[in-house]
Amino acid sequence: MSLSPRAAFLWRFMPVAVVIIVGTLLHGYGDGILEKWIVAGAMLLFAAIGILVWLRIRIREMEHETRFHAIFDYAMVGIATISPEKTWLSVNPSLCRILGYGAEELMQRTWSELTHPDDAKMDVKKFDSVLRGESDGYAMEKRFIGKDGSVVHTAISARAIRKADGKVDFFVAIIEDISNWVLAETEWSASVKTLQRFIDHLPGSAYVKTADSRILLANKGFQDQFGINPEEILGHHSIEAFPGEFGKKVVADDARVLATGITERIEDEWNGRVFESTKFIIPRDDGSADLGGITIDVTERRLTELKLSQQARCSAVLLALPKKAEELSEKAFMQYALECAEELTQSAIGFMHLVNDDGVTIELVAWSSSTLKNYCTAAFASHYPISEAGIWADAARNKKPIVINDYANAENKHGLPPGHSALIRLLSIPVMDEGEVRMMTGVGNKAGDYTDFDVETVQLIGSETWRIVRRRRSENALRLATQVVNASPVVCFRARSTEGWPLVFISDNVRQWGYTPKQLIAGQPTVFDVVHPDDLPRMLGETNRYAADGVPRFAQEYRLVTAEGQVVWVLGRTTIRLDAEGNPEFFDSVLTDITERKAQQSLMDDALAQQKKLNKRLEEANNQLMQSEKMASIGQLAAGVAHELNNPIGFVHSNLGTLDGYVHDLMAIIAAYESLFCKPGEPNPHADEIRRLLEQHDFAFLKEDIFSLLAESKDGLGRVRKIVQDLKNFSRVGEHEWQEADLHQGIDSTLNIVWNELKYKAKVVKEYGDIPHVFCLISQLNQVFMNLLVNAGHAIERQGTITIRTTRHGDDKVCLEISDTGKGIAPEHINRIFEPFFTTKPVGQGTGLGLSLSYGIVKRHGGQIEVESIKGQGTTFRLLLPINPKQNTEIKVSETSS
Repeated sequence: MSLSPRAAFLWRFMPVAVVIIVGTLLHGYGDGILEKWIVAGAMLLFAAIGILVWLRIRIREMEHETRFHAIFDYAMVGIATISPEKTWLSVNPSLCRILGYGAEELMQRTWSELTHPDDAKMDVKKFDSVLRGESDGYAMEKRFIGKDGSVVHTAISARAIRKADGKVDFFVAIIEDISNWVLAETEWSASVKTLQRFIDHLPGSAYVKTADSRILLANKGFQDQFGINPEEILGHHSIEAFPGEFGKKVVADDARVLATGITERIEDEWNGRVFESTKFIIPRDDGSADLGGITIDVTERRLTELKLSQQARCSAVLLALPKKAEELSEKAFMQYALECAEELTQSAIGFMHLVNDDGVTIELVAWSSSTLKNYCTAAFASHYPISEAGIWADAARNKKPIVINDYANAENKHGLPPGHSALIRLLSIPVMDEGEVRMMTGVGNKAGDYTDFDVETVQLIGSETWRIVRRRRSENALRLATQVVNASPVVCFRARSTEGWPLVFISDNVRQWGYTPKQLIAGQPTVFDVVHPDDLPRMLGETNRYAADGVPRFAQEYRLVTAEGQVVWVLGRTTIRLDAEGNPEFFDSVLTDITERKAQQSLMDDALAQQKKLNKRLEEANNQLMQSEKMASIGQLAAGVAHELNNPIGFVHSNLGTLDGYVHDLMAIIAAYESLFCKPGEPNPHADEIRRLLEQHDFAFLKEDIFSLLAESKDGLGRVRKIVQDLKNFSRVGEHEWQEADLHQGIDSTLNIVWNELKYKAKVVKEYGDIPHVFCLISQLNQVFMNLLVNAGHAIERQGTITIRTTRHGDDKVCLEISDTGKGIAPEHINRIFEPFFTTKPVGQGTGLGLSLSYGIVKRHGGQIEVESIKGQGTTFRLLLPINPKQNTEIKVSETSS
């Protein structure tokens, strides 16, 4: 145990004092004995007092040492004394716990051995500086390697205890385990980085500001949107980042949101761009608040909204043009269309010229009324050579739109006649037809530059105007031609070169045969129904052969059946009209009645004709049955198809009518706004009137409802298109060759065609399997699917289920089943259902040919058709079709055209 300096002095002085007292007594024995004993007693008393003082000091030091060890051993932080040679002199239990060693183990190692290699250099540097006397201690954060190899983060404070000569006796070190704090700090730093990455990936510019509009946090969107480095504006005031009026408004908006606590969406313009900011408060724990915000560039969205609005207005004008054409004369209609283009492009003047057929002269057909009234008083001729026209006529000369947004500095302008309005900007659009310019529509003097949308708007209106004018002129010409044709004994018609030869036109004098043009154009009856069935195959075969050989004109003799059932012979002179690809598009024919001449010839050839007729009918029986059934099916389904078409067309038409009313109301509101609010320099006493007008027309509702109407209209048109597409897929017009086809697609198309027959009483369940495409005549198989589905629907009297199931049958066939839950087939009838003309349906509901034709089609494909039926429970028809029939699949056109 070490002693304090005072205790050590007393301990060393005690023997000396005793020796001095004894020596004094021995030296003075006998001389002045009393005095000497008095002195000796005093000295002994002094020695006794010293011994008592020493004992008290020693007891006090032992108490201090006990207290020190209590603190040392029970301290919550590590405490150690370290020698100048870096060895441990003493360590407390907390340090042992921190480093994971026992006291004896720890004392056998130097502190530098336990220091993390990355921190050792700095620690040694600080330790050596104390040894050199440059400082009395140091503090730092360092890492130790624990006994288990883990890294222990610590905060260490070391202090040197020096000897009298100034050299270091030992170090006292306080070591605190800060691993949890370092881990928390690391996680906090990671959270901050994660937050920064999060806001950096937010759309637009995200930021957090203090109550005085200083920027605390900003994402990289500032660089993308404003060209501002977000790190450079942290801590700065918003007015420093955005100097000027824009910055002042930002600060004012920030203050308002912080004051009210209400989230706001604010729109601003800066450097020609439109920005939308959402600003909100972020409360703090102390009751104050910061401001958060996200700013998004909505320029493109605003432009798109504006364009959509303009497109809606343009669409309304285009939809209104056909109706206006019926109400106005040609010139008044063209002026109306021109004024619509002028209004939509916000122009001050407008003009419309027709280019004559010679291509070198033009005719002025319309000025807008505002042009004539307010801008142009020049005298002009309505007809003049195009070479004398101004720069606006370059649209016709170059066959492309002319856009001039700086007329004063434009090149090649010819000047303007006296009294003509001064031109600032000009837009002139050519209207093309069959590669030639037929009309020019122009507008001018818009307040701003003309855009591509203006070009598109004028182009659409000009083209639609010309189309309507051309159609009206064609109708007038056709009316005159029709009057001439109807006065002649010959019948003229035009038919499309598609299946069934649908009529486009037939002259009115067809009434001599008991038909009306309206009936025939509607396909009731069709061209093929009017042609005598014995002559139809021959007529079709000859026509197809002439078309294939490129013969432009030919003549045929064949018979027609009148509405009263009489037979007349006609001579048909036909011209084939080709489309742009050189394929037949129309058949134009002139029919002359040659019944009397053929009657004489018929008497001589009757016997021979009858024999040929019988032979021909045997050869063509199957094709005639197929054709008859298809025509009967088409007639039966016509009402259903019309029903499906009428619904979407009806609400599209209704919505467009409503939209027309809305647009007129909007125009009325805008007109009122212009008259009441747009007078510069005048106060506005009409605010209440405007509000009343807005409420009267329910302006807010109109803005919302107009888009819903457009969406409904598009949906209706989509449904029309789907029905027409399914009709096309079902009939497969023009497909006369065998090919690989998807049976599932054929079934789906057929279902859409017959859906009107099924939807009110049958639920259709599809259980499609994984089957390959089948090499077949898909249009004929569609006919089979239709017959089976219609029969299944007829078998269900009220409500039932039709199940369509497809599976693979072996390696070379597919199986298709159509099951219904109808009334079933009586056992005595099941063996006759495939016989021609056999039917159990009431009169007028069936021809008895559907299953017979279906049986023949399946056999032609090398397949089988089977039937299972239970009276009162339902029927299942099963088709087994080879994937790749081995029979000859080269079918003549005449055999597949039906």
